[in-house]
Amino acid sequence: MKFLFRLSRSYVNRSLLQVLLTGLFLAGLIYFVHSEHLQVWQMRAVFNSVHTGWLAAGFILCIVYIVLQAALYSYAFKSVGAVVPLSTSLQLFLKRNFVSTFLPAGSFTSLAFFEDELDKHKLNRTQIRSGSFLFVVASMVSVFVIAIPAYGILLLGNHLRSIDLYALAFLVALLFSMVYIARSIIRQHGFIYALLMHYFPGLAASVDELRQQYFHTRMFLVAILISIAIELVGVVHLYIAMAALGVHPSIAASFVGYVVMVIILSVSPFLRGMGAIEVSLVYILSLYGQPVLMAASVTLLFRLFEFWIPFVAGLLSFFLRRGNILLRFFPAGFMLLLGIVNIISALTPAIPERLRLLAEFIPFSVTQLSTAAVLVLGVILLVASAFLLTGARNAWKIALVVSILSLIGHLTKAIDYEEALLALVTIIVLLYTSKAYFVKHDIAFQYRAAGKIIIAVVILLVYAVIGFSVINGHGEGIRMSLRESFTESIKTMVFLTGSIRLPADTGNHFLMSVQAGSVLIIAYILYVFMHLSRNHAPDKDETEKAAKILEQHGNSSLDFFKVYPDKQFFFGADDNAFISYGESQHYAVVLEAPVAPDEATAQQLVYQFEEYCREQGLRTFYYRVSEAHLALFEDLHKKSILIGQEAVVDLDAFNLAGSDRKSLRNGIRKAEQNGLHVDIHKAPLAPDVMQALKKVSDNWLQQEGHRESGFTQGIFDDTIVQQHTVLALRDRDNNLLAFADVIPDYRAGEATYDMLRYIQDIPNGSVDFLMVKMMEYFRAEHYRTFNMGLAAFAGFDNPSNMSEQVIRFYRDHFKQASRFKGLYEYKNKFGPVWENRYLVYDQLYDLLRFPAVLKNLSDPE
Repeated sequence: MKFLFRLSRSYVNRSLLQVLLTGLFLAGLIYFVHSEHLQVWQMRAVFNSVHTGWLAAGFILCIVYIVLQAALYSYAFKSVGAVVPLSTSLQLFLKRNFVSTFLPAGSFTSLAFFEDELDKHKLNRTQIRSGSFLFVVASMVSVFVIAIPAYGILLLGNHLRSIDLYALAFLVALLFSMVYIARSIIRQHGFIYALLMHYFPGLAASVDELRQQYFHTRMFLVAILISIAIELVGVVHLYIAMAALGVHPSIAASFVGYVVMVIILSVSPFLRGMGAIEVSLVYILSLYGQPVLMAASVTLLFRLFEFWIPFVAGLLSFFLRRGNILLRFFPAGFMLLLGIVNIISALTPAIPERLRLLAEFIPFSVTQLSTAAVLVLGVILLVASAFLLTGARNAWKIALVVSILSLIGHLTKAIDYEEALLALVTIIVLLYTSKAYFVKHDIAFQYRAAGKIIIAVVILLVYAVIGFSVINGHGEGIRMSLRESFTESIKTMVFLTGSIRLPADTGNHFLMSVQAGSVLIIAYILYVFMHLSRNHAPDKDETEKAAKILEQHGNSSLDFFKVYPDKQFFFGADDNAFISYGESQHYAVVLEAPVAPDEATAQQLVYQFEEYCREQGLRTFYYRVSEAHLALFEDLHKKSILIGQEAVVDLDAFNLAGSDRKSLRNGIRKAEQNGLHVDIHKAPLAPDVMQALKKVSDNWLQQEGHRESGFTQGIFDDTIVQQHTVLALRDRDNNLLAFADVIPDYRAGEATYDMLRYIQDIPNGSVDFLMVKMMEYFRAEHYRTFNMGLAAFAGFDNPSNMSEQVIRFYRDHFKQASRFKGLYEYKNKFGPVWENRYLVYDQLYDLLRFPAVLKNLSDPE
């Protein structure tokens, strides 16, 4: 079996652990759903006899419990000099609490997740990890504080078992171990510190930062007090569970039961003590005189307060946030489900009792009309659900209107309140996610099509009226009046059953033809309403204006491609700045940052462009943005992710001396011995030179993995290449082996190239030879630096977040990404300075769409 990637030592040490944890996470999720669904179902029986007042108190206390957990996070971070808003701490707790259910030793391992939630508050990694660690320490201290009196109660009541002593001993050992590890690392002495430094030498810098970390003792004491309050809330929750079910509540039982639960939770290696907690609580409550069945019911209600409600709240925290990737699929899913339900509901018989009740309020004709409407609306819902995934604004409007009509239709056709409830939920989901639908449609096309739709409806209506008159006259001997034919035609076109009997065979075929015409018209109306606006190509004047601005204010190696034929332009109000972008799949992809005279103008232009895109129904990406330009997007609350690094060689400092350049020296010496040389062809290029270049380019394109790719680089266009200076690599017989075309670089003192193409059987080291000769040429032309272009996925050796860790894992271990790693290693042997490049985007959903969007832009037509 051929593996896609080979396991390296670093992979085994680090990445394999992440993969195993992810596998355990998924396995835990499957086991959890399989083993706990009965417990969730049994909760329904508990509420049949519950005291609503106590139940309400329990729910209110749940909110207090969650807020206290968030406050504990806030004060844990304050202890290390970091300020985190309560809202952010709330999200952090809910998400970590949720994932901890499925992770081994979840209370601890969940601390490695969702650090990105804190990045926007300017916390460094040391503060994030120190604050999270102090959160756990405060939680452990509070458990220890309340465990002592609880064990005293057990001891006095002669209920103390050996297993309880083992649990307490483990808790004490765990607490002191955490304190010992922290002291050993901070003070840089002891066995733990030596062990970490031996196996993880990269921790040295983090330890130095930790030792210098500001620590506020009073804030940490407040955190401990909050944690104690959280434990007391748990005790009260158990007391309320007993009172709500009519059991005589016991403070002692509540205290002891809760502490035993927390200890089991602390020592549980997986699934947060599920099963063990329930069994232990039932046993503790039975010791205090409660029947086993009632003790089990109290335990279920207590678990609802302490586990299920925070668990569900954590789940919702992933979904109920505008722009969440999963939330984008919710409306379409509800629309699809509602459409199916509509069709099934319209085609199945109604409940007779409901029809009789409905007949007392509305005529039967209205019920009949509602049934037909629900059927048609179901078909429209199915179509609209697909368009919702594209973010189409008109699809959202249709979905909302049709969902409202479905709600009314289900109630008026047979009081189908179950289906109406689904329609109501769909309406709420659509309203909540309204801002996610931004793609505009072609209004001019819709106006043009309106006349065609009217003509089609009139033609179908005339056909139906004539048909009813003719068919009925032959079948029954009674000719329908024009008014009756018109009425029957309208009913048939809207899928209602007519009041006139027609001949069986001919009549059925005729009715089907009329209704088929209605279906085609409805389909065409939907097509017209969903028809998307089209891109517009810039005219010659716009291109010339952009080129003039570029000559004045250009400052990037990619500026040449900002006026390439595949770009569109957005100009500032004073025509002294512009943005170069391409449109693809309802996204505007901006190449780098604006070309502008100063940063203030550039930032203002970005704001104007964002407003323009919003009006046009476009989302935005800013591709290959430099680190210096990230500040342009801060006030827009956009996200950014590192996508690679550009290699920039200092031409004055570059030479072939030293052991690290030995392979280059050997390759160049061998190339010269074989008679290789480089010719420089100045623009405009002669026809015979162009013919030779075209031949090499065609050969290069035929090689595996090579293709024309635009947007951030050029394609072999004769009219464009002919205007470039070209460095041609030739052999002893003057045959062309490879070439590189020089393009304008608007960064002061910098030179760059676009295409570097070579024949398939080019001798080893030839490209290195061409590259070195190109540097020598640029140095002779008095350039100071040489931009070798982007190395995708470079710069992830020390990933700062989960996304970068995933990218590094993909780059290092998957065969598909090996070429990116090889490109970095090739460029790195020339000793460049690496400059970070970023992608700026809005939402995670957009980020996942970006590869397809860029591929569509990069493929030449």
